Amino acid sequence: MKNRILTIIYVIFCFILIIGLWNIRESKEGIPVLNYHQINPTEKNPLTVPTSDFAAQMKYLEENGYHTISPDELQDFLVDGKELPEKPILITFDDGYADNYEYAYPILKEHNMKATIFLVSDFMGRFENYLTWDKVYEMSENQIYIGSHTLSHFELTPLDQAELVNQLVGGKLAVEWKTFKFCEYIAYPGGFYHQMVLSEVKKAGYKGGFTVYNDYVRQGDDPYTINRIAIFGSQHFVMPRFWIRLHMAPVVGRLERFRSKLIDAGYPTLAELIFIP
Repeated sequence: MKNRILTIIYVIFCFILIIGLWNIRESKEGIPVLNYHQINPTEKNPLTVPTSDFAAQMKYLEENGYHTISPDELQDFLVDGKELPEKPILITFDDGYADNYEYAYPILKEHNMKATIFLVSDFMGRFENYLTWDKVYEMSENQIYIGSHTLSHFELTPLDQAELVNQLVGGKLAVEWKTFKFCEYIAYPGGFYHQMVLSEVKKAGYKGGFTVYNDYVRQGDDPYTINRIAIFGSQHFVMPRFWIRLHMAPVVGRLERFRSKLIDAGYPTLAELIFIP
């Protein structure tokens, strides 16, 4: 019985993989939005991409004709159908770590690239591994858009309405107060949201929201549930994983969702056999 289940699982797995590979052409129509967290040469946690690998990734993008865009440019494409440069790509960072300034920012400047950092406002200047507001301001003046990752990085879906509004509005106002620029985009902590979250995000004055759903962004997508491709999770084979995720995001997303369904169905051991690049 167990062997039969394994066979069925792998047949389904192979089917998903084949379909995903067939649909790799979607990359020609979809826009990749990359999602980073920490960039530094020392830490060995799942959220950290080594500095040398990040530099190699940015070099790859430049040499292969990618053009970085801002959240506003993506918004104009999604809402109004405005044209984007050839091979557009949006680079984002979550949380607002100090190493974004120390290591990622110089590499981005070297390649004349735009990027976006979503800040947890309460953490700025409060913890040593997070950015200070003066560095946030400097970057905001040099092709780095500053968005909100809420006030305190609480998962939004369990919050009552009052605290939800506090997290959304408080994070937005803090960024605007410190950068003297409108903060109009948010990244949902953990990628979690529901209808009340989306409703309050709109009421707070945000023009768009970003998830952690692995896939490309395509014209017609909801600007409040923008897909992003996670460029973190392992420090092994970082460049091959980057290439796969950049060019095969729909495949990665399908594999992740397949594994989640196995876990929900009570097959966690089988789920562990599903390799996610």
